[in-house]
Amino acid sequence: MNKKAGILLFLFCAVNNYFAQCPVSVAITDTPTGSLCKNTVVNFNATPTNAGVNPTYIWVLNGDTVLNNTPNFSSAVNGAHVELYLIGNSGCTQDTAYASSYINSITLQATYQVIIEECNQPVADVQITNVQGGTEPYSYYLVTDGGQISGTDFIEDLPISSYPLVITDSENCVDTSWIDVTAIDCPPIIPQEVFTPNEDGFNDKWRINNIEFYPNNKVYIFDRWGQRVFYKEKYDNVDGWDAKYTGTNMPVSTYYYVIELEFEKQDKIVVKGPVSILR
Repeated sequence: MNKKAGILLFLFCAVNNYFAQCPVSVAITDTPTGSLCKNTVVNFNATPTNAGVNPTYIWVLNGDTVLNNTPNFSSAVNGAHVELYLIGNSGCTQDTAYASSYINSITLQATYQVIIEECNQPVADVQITNVQGGTEPYSYYLVTDGGQISGTDFIEDLPISSYPLVITDSENCVDTSWIDVTAIDCPPIIPQEVFTPNEDGFNDKWRINNIEFYPNNKVYIFDRWGQRVFYKEKYDNVDGWDAKYTGTNMPVSTYYYVIELEFEKQDKIVVKGPVSILR
């Protein structure tokens, strides 16, 4: 082989060996791996390939740059997306690389039912129906102003508020699920001020608007001298007062009502006012 051929062979091998070191790539190794309890610290290590000497590392956590120029990164952010941008200096045409990983945090979540049988109640019962996430069996307790409530799926007479339910699974993962105890706000009753019981099929009975939201009620009606002319428990607008007393039509006049709205877990509400009969 002549000298010229030897030089060309050397250059050919050198070029092939140079470009054999490309492209640049990077991989992320995370420890520990898999689904993890919340707030677990995860260590991420970058392993570059063909990146040259002292490449640049840019770590991004959930879209924000958090660390530069180090191959290692740690975080305990729950459910985080970790990205790595590598800038090499090996002379490759494509001298950058990208890799990503996730912190897969276990979420323990409870489903529940708020049991309210009457509107405008200051308290309600709560039935915990299910717990999801992690590994069974679970234990949990509800944190209230009066202390912790545990060992039951049914909690009675919780005041209207929001409460943390602290859940632990069999792997000792701990998470908090919030329970919102809200009241059912019913509209106020609106008694008619005037009605016309002339048996024309229209406005013949006294109507108390929204009384259906308050089934436990008592209705009293008195004349101007204080004599009671009507009384009914569980008043409804289907079978309401027709302005009769002992089967006789009451005279045109103004009468006075007292309506008592009774509740299981709070004091009764009393509503008073006039109602006029026109014919």
